[in-house]
Amino acid sequence: MAMANNKTLCFTCNKEKITYLCRGCSKEFCFMHLTEHQQNLNEELNYIINDYDQFKQTINEQKQNPQSHSLIKQIDEWERNSIEIIQQKAQECRKIVIEYPQDFIDEIEKKFNDLSEQIKQIHSENDFNEINLNYLENQLIEITK
Repeated sequence: MAMANNKTLCFTCNKEKITYLCRGCSKEFCFMHLTEHQQNLNEELNYIINDYDQFKQTINEQKQNPQSHSLIKQIDEWERNSIEIIQQKAQECRKIVIEYPQDFIDEIEKKFNDLSEQIKQIHSENDFNEINLNYLENQLIEITK
């Protein structure tokens, strides 16, 4: 009596052997390759477990120290940069405020000296009228504004 042929092709080695169906992927494997297939599945599960553990650790770290969150770090960096820019602008404004009055005073002093020369000249020559006095008075008012 002949033995029954219960052999099918193994998905991995493509040889006719006694095979076992993997219900997960619906493929037939010989015993050796079924074991290998199961090892591969175990490795994939280990990768998933590892990724899960890493993510869980990250979540736990963030719960314990919310200050370490990357968005908090970006906000802190933005804050430092903004403060630095504001300090630079404040320093520029201080410089302008310090220099501007001196320039302004120098300009007034120049006008005042010019007016003084005109007054001295008119007074020394004793040659003036109402128009000259009006002009000098308007110049003095303009300078003192």
